Amino acid sequence: MQKIYTLLLTLCCFATSFAQSDNCSGAISLAVTANCSSPVAGSTAGFTQNIAGCVGNADDDGWYKFVATATSHSITVTGSASFDAVLEVFSGTCTSLVSIACMDNTISGQAESISLTGLSIGTTYYVRVFNYGVGSGSSTFTICLTNPPPPPANDPCSSAINLAVNVGCINTAGTTYGATQSMAGCSGTADDDVWYKFTANSYTQTITMAGSANMDGVVELFSGTCASLVSLYCQDVTFTGGVETINAVGLTPGQVYYLRVYDYYTGAGFPFTICVSGNPIGGGQPNDNPCSAIQLPAVTSSCNYLTFSTVGATNTGAGLAPVPAGCTGGSGGAAGFVAGSLDVWFKITVPASGAVYITPEPNQGAGYILDGSMALYSGACGALTQINCSSDYTLYPGAANDLLPYIAATGLTAG
Repeated sequence: MQKIYTLLLTLCCFATSFAQSDNCSGAISLAVTANCSSPVAGSTAGFTQNIAGCVGNADDDGWYKFVATATSHSITVTGSASFDAVLEVFSGTCTSLVSIACMDNTISGQAESISLTGLSIGTTYYVRVFNYGVGSGSSTFTICLTNPPPPPANDPCSSAINLAVNVGCINTAGTTYGATQSMAGCSGTADDDVWYKFTANSYTQTITMAGSANMDGVVELFSGTCASLVSLYCQDVTFTGGVETINAVGLTPGQVYYLRVYDYYTGAGFPFTICVSGNPIGGGQPNDNPCSAIQLPAVTSSCNYLTFSTVGATNTGAGLAPVPAGCTGGSGGAAGFVAGSLDVWFKITVPASGAVYITPEPNQGAGYILDGSMALYSGACGALTQINCSSDYTLYPGAANDLLPYIAATGLTAG
């Protein structure tokens, strides 16, 4: 009889080693801890679904609750080997739940974290955890509720960290962990944005941001001041762990520009690296030959001028592109393209209309090219075919601009 009692006691202790509830009404209370060093163990084995999942299949959801002791808290769930945790937080009551955050940014055996902001102190919030796939997988996980870390120094735009512009990419390490939102995101949710700034040393600069393994990074470039920002680029073309690159054109050398970085999803922050690179004026041009031509923005019905330079450029030899011929205006078929010409290159994607109109901005005065030529080509680098060439366009406003070129090309292939 004594052996039977011993066995029953062992089973009882094992069964209660996990803290969890199958229903919202019986949600287990989570205490706020200083860190996640002693998380609560949980399991969804044998659980049933309460409500549809925010993602995945919530047929094994388990429930927790907590009372906010601050306006911000962080929740982290780490799944066991084949438990792909989904973490969701609700306000309201069990009979009237309002989902305020849903996180499913990793895979089996990894952690999901949500940094909650704007909480009401003293209010009860509900948390549910479930395995993304059908069933409960390996079922077990750990969960903890903590106060978020203090925001990083560059949380507000006014404290943006200055980045040096180098010829090549020299990374600066950063993190969005603990950061708060400055403004709405240009893509995704910017609830963890941080800020950088740099002084342009040329008309073109390259910004490279590499997110860590679990970060789906977004990087945005602004001109202006923190009080009056103008978004120039928003880059979000890769996924978790990817690299986002902005090839910024038409910048003003000497002007300060701002960058913000954040994770696409709602929730916890992540580490990343960022750099700004580019040749200074006089140090060569990145679009010195057709193989490195700069892609211009999409063609629209209005002319949006961008500033560039030929300072430090070299002459493109005949091996990379045919010497311009049959140019309208000027004197001679090459319209001023000679052995010493310093030329730069751009790429244009033809719009649906099949027409492009290319013009330098007139009335610019000293310091700008006042007597220029340009040629339009199709094909690939090293196998280009000239479409059009222009040197002088006498229909510009005022005789002072008559030596500038103008190209009107129609009947081109869209795309």
